[in-house]
Amino acid sequence: MDTIKKILKQEGRLRKIRIAIVDDDPDIVAELKRYVDLTDGVECAYATTNPKEALVALRRLKLDILFLDIEMPIVSGLDVLGQLESLQRINPGIANLQVIVCSTNREVGDKMFHYGVTDYFLKPFEQERYYKAIAKAKDKIQGRGLNDLDQENKCFFYGTRGTEKQRLNYDDIIYIEAKNDQTRIWIEDKTYIEVNESFGDMVLCLPKASFAQVHRSFAVSLKHITAITPKLVILSGIEIKRGEKGKYTYFDEWIEQNTITGKHSRHGIVRDSEGR
Repeated sequence: MDTIKKILKQEGRLRKIRIAIVDDDPDIVAELKRYVDLTDGVECAYATTNPKEALVALRRLKLDILFLDIEMPIVSGLDVLGQLESLQRINPGIANLQVIVCSTNREVGDKMFHYGVTDYFLKPFEQERYYKAIAKAKDKIQGRGLNDLDQENKCFFYGTRGTEKQRLNYDDIIYIEAKNDQTRIWIEDKTYIEVNESFGDMVLCLPKASFAQVHRSFAVSLKHITAITPKLVILSGIEIKRGEKGKYTYFDEWIEQNTITGKHSRHGIVRDSEGR
């Protein structure tokens, strides 16, 4: 048995998942380290309250998961996320890094959607929420993420435990709405499916090229948008509240990239008596 374990370890199949923690609150760092110590198959390889030092460490360490705070002085979590792609080119040891964001800001969801983080949750948090985030990151690392099974994946399934699961195509979703700790998935004007997932978790599951968060409580299907005003997003006659410009940068950028200047005019066609 020891020989088999030794061979598996050499192949990397028994290697522990290496976790880094970056948060300017030492109490949060200590709490996350304690949770990591209680989790099988993972280890805390790096922890700091200084994000500037973290940027240096990300150049050399081999890491699988990064717990990252957003609201930090001098260098914010968004600054770290903004540099991550270039750091991954420098350091192959973080090429498949899964980022889990911890934040006190409820408005941070749209930015996380844009940066493609694995998960994010609000502080303070319960141990159960930590385990859920770790499980999601492990699935990504092991190649079992919701949309990593097949690049052409166009649906997900829903249902209660022990019952038949129903298929829902992403193309059928008009928008999703936060409703307490659950999420309503609207597929028609008066028809929705209520799922036991938080709004933030559902936003992270949706294909990034097809959906955008437009308000703290709403994410919409881009293909269903028929008009946009400064305060509303209109989806085939359904009016959805829009957050302030600048809060949901992914949606703002999408509008800018898909807008041309012009005006709507009607012109009649005058024909002669012979119809020409």
